[in-house]
Amino acid sequence: MIKLPFLQKSSEYPDKFITLSVSSEDVKCAIFYDDPEEMKLRIIGSGKQDLLKDSSRGGIIIEEDDVESATEEALAKALETTGGDVSDVIISAGNSAVLGITTTVRYRRKEPGTAISDKEVDKLYTRISDAAKIEAQNEYLSMTGNTEESLNIIITSNVSVKIDGHSVKDLEGSSGQVIEASVFHAFSPDYHISSLQALAKKLGLNVLAFGSGMYSSAQWVKKITPEVTDYILIDIAEDTTNVAVVFAGGIVSTKFLSFGYRHFVEQISDKMGVTMDEGRKLLKTYVLEALSDPEMEIVGSCIKEAVKIWVLGLEILFGEFTGVKTFPSKIFVQGVGAEIPETVKTLMSDSWAKNIPFRDLKEVSLMEIDGLPIVDSTGTVVGKGWFNNIILSIIYKEIFEK
Repeated sequence: MIKLPFLQKSSEYPDKFITLSVSSEDVKCAIFYDDPEEMKLRIIGSGKQDLLKDSSRGGIIIEEDDVESATEEALAKALETTGGDVSDVIISAGNSAVLGITTTVRYRRKEPGTAISDKEVDKLYTRISDAAKIEAQNEYLSMTGNTEESLNIIITSNVSVKIDGHSVKDLEGSSGQVIEASVFHAFSPDYHISSLQALAKKLGLNVLAFGSGMYSSAQWVKKITPEVTDYILIDIAEDTTNVAVVFAGGIVSTKFLSFGYRHFVEQISDKMGVTMDEGRKLLKTYVLEALSDPEMEIVGSCIKEAVKIWVLGLEILFGEFTGVKTFPSKIFVQGVGAEIPETVKTLMSDSWAKNIPFRDLKEVSLMEIDGLPIVDSTGTVVGKGWFNNIILSIIYKEIFEK
C-alpha cells in the first residue's frame, strides 16, 4: 500500500510523465515514456538549467522568480524531443527537506474470529499516522527549534503488516487476534510543499506526487535486489549528506548532515584562491583525472581536508540514530558527491567507523543509473547528479502499475 495525498483521484493513467528536481545549483527535468510493449521506462527528454547563487538551498526555493524561470527553461529543453506536451509531474521534495519515520503499532482484538472491517483498518492507520506526526514534529523541533511550522505527509507506505505473527498483504477481510502494522511516513514542511505546488501551478503542471529520494532509492533496492533487506543509504547531495537506515526493506529513520558536494568546491575555492565556478570546474576535471600532476596534487589535498570534516560530521550523525543499536553492514552510496573518489574510499575504510556499532564488516556499493530498469534514449542523462530524477520514476510505477 502506498498513499500519495497530493495525487488527484481523477488522475488518469498517463503514458508520459516528468520528474522535476531543484538543487542549490540547478533545475533538472527528465521526461519518461511508459511503453506497454516494454518492461523498462524510457527517457525521451531531459533538460537542465543553472540557478543564480542562493536561489535555492537544499532544494528549498528562496528566489521564486529565478527558480520559475530556470524550471521553465529546463522543461522547454526536455520537451524539444518528446513530440508534444507533457504536464504530469512527480516533484522531488529534496532529501534534506524530508523527514522519514517508520511507526509500528501492535494491538489485540477483542473478537479475533470476526473479519477485519474497512473501518477498523482506517482507525488503525489514523492511529499510526497521528503517532508518526507527533514523532516527526518533535524531531523537526529538535532539528530546527521551530515550534510553529506544520509538517505535511507526502508519502505513506506499508513496511510490514502481520496477523498473529504472519505477514499478510491486506488486513481487510481477514481475521485474527494480534495485529501489527509498520508504516513509513515521509513528512515535509508545509511552506516547502506550498512553494513547489505554486511553482507547478504557474507552469501548468499536474502534480502526481511529491517524492522522497530516500524512499524512492529504498523501493528500487527492494525491486532490483530483494534479497538485501537491511542496509544504509547515504546520499551525498549538493548541500547535504543524507542518511537513511533500512531494516526489513523499510526506512526506520532519516537524518541529514549540512555538508555536501558544494563544500568540497568551497574548500578548493578557498585554498586555491579561485571563484566557486572555477573551483567546481577544477573538481570535475580532477574527478576525470585530467589536471596536470601539480594541480592534481593541490586539488587532492583540498579534498582530503574537506573529507576530514565531512567524515567527522558523519560519525556524529550516526550517533543521532538513538533508536538503532547496531547498524547494517551494507551501505549504498548515491548522489553527485559520490563522484569524488575520496568520499567512497573513505566510506570503505574502517577508520571512520571505529565507534559506530556495525553488525559486520562494511560492504559499500555505488548506486548507478546503469543498474536501474531505465533506458535513456536521449544519451544526455549521465552523471550521478541525475540520479534523483531517475529514481523518482519508481513512484509512477507504484501509482499506476496496480
